[in-house]
Amino acid sequence: MRKSQFLVRMANAREGWEHALNFVGSIRLGITGVSGHWSTRDILAHILSREQYIADRLHEIEHGETLPACQTREELETFYADFGYPDYESPLLTEADANEWSVRKLKYTPFIELIEIELRVYDSIYESIKALSEERLSENNLFKRVAGYTIEHYRHHAADIRKHFKTPVIR
Repeated sequence: MRKSQFLVRMANAREGWEHALNFVGSIRLGITGVSGHWSTRDILAHILSREQYIADRLHEIEHGETLPACQTREELETFYADFGYPDYESPLLTEADANEWSVRKLKYTPFIELIEIELRVYDSIYESIKALSEERLSENNLFKRVAGYTIEHYRHHAADIRKHFKTPVIR
């Protein structure tokens, strides 16, 4: 896949995600059961944590660094302490545990702050992809990795929102 095609694909998925958030409206953000036992607010925290993870990995790659996945509990604990989110690519951490961790950690962050941070992180991802060469994107399997942390999550959870809330909020 070409970088330009990927950026268009990511922007389109992002537009659908933002539309889904607007569909919910602020009054329904805390209603649980949208995706499993999560509310839309919980879903946003989950997506933000994953976006932050991949944004930081992209930044490292831009600067010629790579951080291997944690292989020991000690490395995993150090990763949590250093970055403030789980090492999603560590074989020691189940996806369910990582997901619940991110939702718990951000539970009391005001929603508007979550939105502001999430928008900045998305912009960082987009700009990092633009800055990296096609070769660097390919050799680090970044099209697939970034899609997994962004596009696939946007689409999956936007569908959850539309399934749970049959009509948009009336404004």
